Amino acid sequence: MTRGEKLGPYETIEAIGAGGMGEVWKARDTRLDRIVAIKISKEQFSERFEREARAVAALNHPNICQLYDVGPNYLVMEYIEGAPLKGPLPLEKAVEYAGQILEALDAAHRKGITHRDLKPANILVTKQGIKLLDFGLAKQAGPLAAGDATLTQALTQHGQILGTLQYMSPEQLQGKDVDARSDLFAFGCVLYEILTGKRAFEGESAASVIAAILEREPAAVSAAPPLERVVRRALAKDPDQRFQCARDLKAALTWAMEQAPSATVAKPGRSHWQWIAAATLVIGALVGGWSVARFRQPPADNRVFHVQILPPEDGHFVFGVDAGGIALSPDGRTAAFIASGNGKTGLWVRPLDGATARPIAGTEGAHYPFWSPDSRSIAFFAGTKLQRVDLAGGAPLTVCTAGQGRGGAWTSDGRIVLGTLASGLFQVPASGGAPSPLTTLDATLGERFHRWPQMLPGGRFLYAVQSGKSENNGVYAASLAKPAERVRLLTTDTNAVYAPSLGGKGYLLWLRGGTLVAQQFDSATLQFAGEAHALADPVAKITTLGQMHVAASGGGVLLYSASNLASQFTWLDRAGRPLSQVGEPGEYITFRLSGDGRVAATRDAPGGSDLWLLETERNVASRFTADSNLNYFPVWSPDGRTIVFSAGGFRNIFRKESSGAGTRERLTQSPNPQFATDWSRDGRWVLYYEAAPETQRDLWVLPMMPDGRPAPDAKPRPYLRTSFNETFGRFSPESPPRWVAYQSDETGGTRSTSRPSRSPAGSFRFRRAVDSIRNGGSEGASYSTWRRTTR
Repeated sequence: MTRGEKLGPYETIEAIGAGGMGEVWKARDTRLDRIVAIKISKEQFSERFEREARAVAALNHPNICQLYDVGPNYLVMEYIEGAPLKGPLPLEKAVEYAGQILEALDAAHRKGITHRDLKPANILVTKQGIKLLDFGLAKQAGPLAAGDATLTQALTQHGQILGTLQYMSPEQLQGKDVDARSDLFAFGCVLYEILTGKRAFEGESAASVIAAILEREPAAVSAAPPLERVVRRALAKDPDQRFQCARDLKAALTWAMEQAPSATVAKPGRSHWQWIAAATLVIGALVGGWSVARFRQPPADNRVFHVQILPPEDGHFVFGVDAGGIALSPDGRTAAFIASGNGKTGLWVRPLDGATARPIAGTEGAHYPFWSPDSRSIAFFAGTKLQRVDLAGGAPLTVCTAGQGRGGAWTSDGRIVLGTLASGLFQVPASGGAPSPLTTLDATLGERFHRWPQMLPGGRFLYAVQSGKSENNGVYAASLAKPAERVRLLTTDTNAVYAPSLGGKGYLLWLRGGTLVAQQFDSATLQFAGEAHALADPVAKITTLGQMHVAASGGGVLLYSASNLASQFTWLDRAGRPLSQVGEPGEYITFRLSGDGRVAATRDAPGGSDLWLLETERNVASRFTADSNLNYFPVWSPDGRTIVFSAGGFRNIFRKESSGAGTRERLTQSPNPQFATDWSRDGRWVLYYEAAPETQRDLWVLPMMPDGRPAPDAKPRPYLRTSFNETFGRFSPESPPRWVAYQSDETGGTRSTSRPSRSPAGSFRFRRAVDSIRNGGSEGASYSTWRRTTR
C-alpha cells in the first residue's frame, strides 16, 4: 500500500502504524470528506469476522472508537489523535480514566461484545478523554482456542514478551470460555499499571508471565485500603470472585474514592442534589430492580452509573407482606436483605465494595431488618419475635415478643423503637426486655397503625401513620422524651426516609406519586428548605404496608427499588404453562375470580383505593367501589351475586351486590383490621382473619344466609384464636365444608396448614390447635387454595 491508493471510496494519506493484523493508514473518505483510519489485513476476512465486525459497528459510545465500514480485508474507523495510556498517573486522573474505560466496556458488554485484547496500547488519551481501540477485533462470547494468533505469538516469539500476554485472564490462557469478566480482569491489570507505573504480572519469559497470572498475586498497590480491595477483586483468579459487570466495578471504584480521606473526585457545585448510582439489585419478575446511589453535595460530573447485585445462586430476593426488606448500614458500607438460597429464606449481607453476599446463620424467616448505630449488628423480625445478631458471629438473640413487626429503629442510647401490625409504636431495650408503648393511635383521625420508625439526630424520630382515609395519612416527627408532641411533616401514603449530612441539615426522601423526591430538611427545627427535587422514577412501594422500598445511610448511600411491583393476570394450564394474559399490567394487590371465572374482583386495576371488576373475556374493567376508603380482599358469594370485602376506617367487613346496585352494607364492627378471605360453598359462612393486639391475627367466621345476606342476629365468632398468626383461610369445596386451609407461623416460619371445619353434627366446633393436620413440605407456603376435588 502506498500514499494515494484507494480502497473503495477511501484514499490513503499516510501510514500511521502497523500491528499484528497489518498496516494502519490515515485516509480520507471521499464521499463524506472526512478523515478516517484504515486497518488493512494481510488476509481476506472470513464471513464470521465480517459478521462480528458489523456487530461492533453498532456500538456508538463516546469512549469507543467508532467502526464505520468493513471491507473484504480492511476496517474503516474513526481517526483519533491521542497517545496510548501510560502510568503512573495521579490518583484522581487514574480513577477518572478508569471510569471512562468501564463505561465503554459496559456499553459493549450490554451488546454481547467482549474486547478480549484490552491493554494500554489499545487505550488512547485524547483531549476529550479516553478512547478504546480495536473493538473491531473483539469477538462475541466464545472460547479462546489454543491456536488463536495472540496466544500463539506470545508463546513462540523468541526473546520478546508481547504486551497482550500480561493482560490475559487465567481462563483466557487456559482456553476456557471467555466472557465480560475476562475484560474486567484485563481492566484490573490496566488499573494496576496506571496507579503504580508497573505491570501487575511480570516475567522474563512467556512461561513465567503465564505462571504469575495463574498462580501469584501482584504486589500491593500503595493506595487506601478500599481502593486496594477493588484492584484485588478485579484481579481475582476465579471469574466468579471478580466483579460480575463493568457497572459493578465502577460503582465500587467510586465508593472506594469516597472512603479515601485524601481523595476528592469532584468538588461541590450547585445546591441541588447530585446522585451517582452505585448498585442495582436485580429481582427478576418479582420486582424490577434495586439501585444503590451515593449522594452528597453535587460534583461537577453529573453522570449516573449503575451496576448489578445478583441474588444468591439458585435463589431469589424476597419482598412482600411479612417477608423481605432491605437496609443499609449507617456507615454506608453494607447492605442487608432478605433472600432465599439453598432452600432457606433468611438474612443476607453484602459489602457494597464486594461482589459476594453471605447468609447469616440462624435467621431463617427474617424480615424487615434494620441496623445498630455502630453498623455491627442487625435487628430483624422473625415470626412473632424481634431478634438481633452480631455480624462478628454468634447465634441471634431474642429481644422481645413483638407480634407482627413493621419496621424498627435502633437508638444511640441502646433502645429499639418498633412498629407492629395494628397499633402505635413501642420501645424496648436492645439488650432485651418487655416492650412499652411509645405512641398512641389517634381514634379521632381513624388511625390504624404507626409504622416504619427512623431515628433523627437529637433523640427525635420519624414514623408513618395510616388511617382509613388517605387524607389523614402522613409522616410525623416526635421526640423520645415527649412522643405525644408530634409534628406532621408530610401528607403521604408511605413512609419517609431521612438522609443525614454534615451540619445537621440532611434531606427527607418520600414518594410523590411514583417518583422519589428529596428536600433539604433541618432535623433540629423540623423545617424544610428549598424545593423538592426528583431523584428516581418509578420507585416501588407496597401500598398495604404504607412502605416504599427506599433506605439511606449516614455514609451518603441511597438504596431504592428501581421499578414498581407491576403484575399481570395470566391464565395457566394445569402444568403451569401460560396460556393468555388478562387486562393490563398493574399493581394488583388482591384479587378473586368469580365462580364461573368470567370476572376478577381486584384492587388497583387502573389504580387508586377502589375495587374494580375485570371481565376476563373482554378485558374490560369497571369500578366497583367509589370512595376515599381503602378497599381490599374481595370475596364472591357462591352464586356470584354478592361480594364481601374489607373497607372503612379500620377495614371491617362489608357487602355489596356484584352488579354495583345499591350501597354497601356493614357486616362487622371492630377496632381491629379484618380481612375477608373466603365464602363457603353452601353460602352459610364468610371466613376472615382479624388482627388483634393481644393474639395477633386470628381466623373468624360470620354466619350468612344462602342469598348473600347476613343471618338474622348473626354475630362473628372466632374459629381459631391462638398466640400465633393464622391468616388467609380457605374453605374446602364440599357443601358444607369439611376443612379449612390457612397460613400459620406456629412452627417459627410460615407454612400452610389445614384443620377440620365442622363436627359430624353439622355445627362449627372449635378444636384445639393440636387437632390440626399439617401438610408436609409446605414451609414458606402462602395463599393456598383448594382444587374442586379437595385433594
